[in-house]
Amino acid sequence: MGALSGTLSYKLFYVQGEVPENWQELYLQQIRKNAFKPLKPEDEEEVSEGWVPVERPLQISFDLHTLLFDHFINLGFRQDKYAIPSALLKAHVEEAEREYMIQNDKQRLSKFEREDIKIMVKRKLKEKQLPRMKVIDMSWDLQKGRVRFWSQSGNVCELFQGYFEDTFGLKLLPGNPYINAVQLEPGPEKIEELAVVEPTNFIEGLPQR
Repeated sequence: MGALSGTLSYKLFYVQGEVPENWQELYLQQIRKNAFKPLKPEDEEEVSEGWVPVERPLQISFDLHTLLFDHFINLGFRQDKYAIPSALLKAHVEEAEREYMIQNDKQRLSKFEREDIKIMVKRKLKEKQLPRMKVIDMSWDLQKGRVRFWSQSGNVCELFQGYFEDTFGLKLLPGNPYINAVQLEPGPEKIEELAVVEPTNFIEGLPQR
């Protein structure tokens, strides 16, 4: 989570482009279009992601009251994933193959039979478990054009960035020390100085205990 409770650690992004005049109607439509869709055991997909209300991650219905807080758009980015241990899946598949060969008086199975058995076994195992759920909060300051996303994982941030851009039609610029400084508009001379700044190691040279 993060936006309303939990960790204060987040990734900062800067929104590139202008918010359209009819943004409320447009964004609500786009959020609904890209809302989270629950996984089903019979689905081929094993991962699903999408938007959920920030305070109610099990809900997938939206209105302006659920996503707008003053001049902030707050959303949860939910990702569900089936995680069947490979050893467990292998054991069940082998058992199902043996039973199938006995029932059908076969010594060997074709490639297509093996694939069908694996799909059937995986579906049965998914019916016995719930997918793992992960929800990460996002808060978009519409006035300052800044987006806070409560994750530091590179892969998750990259996935979120693409999802945000597809939903809202605006590019995100990930923050870093240089980008953060440039966003403060220090002037051309300062920007040139920042471009040649090198990182400093503040730990090297400290006395050993």
